[in-house]
Amino acid sequence: MTQTVEELRYQLEEWLALGFISPEDRANYQALKEQYEDETLDYSFSKREIIGQLEVIITTRENDFPDLDEVTKEEYLDLVAQLGNMS
Repeated sequence: MTQTVEELRYQLEEWLALGFISPEDRANYQALKEQYEDETLDYSFSKREIIGQLEVIITTRENDFPDLDEVTKEEYLDLVAQLGNMS
């Protein structure tokens, strides 16, 4: 039985709210997210992941965000560019 777009979105939201207990949960989420994005062209879940990654970068650098090393700065700028290109 195929899920409706609304059911896919609900399931994705549910997984994000509950978190992932196992690598299988994460893999199932990724597969469902890809299906949802293919069907709707809505990339909001991917955007949320990128934003989450940026938050991790900011918060795990011991509040030294302005003074990141060059590699991390480039990775950050790449993520920001990707986020800006997603419509």
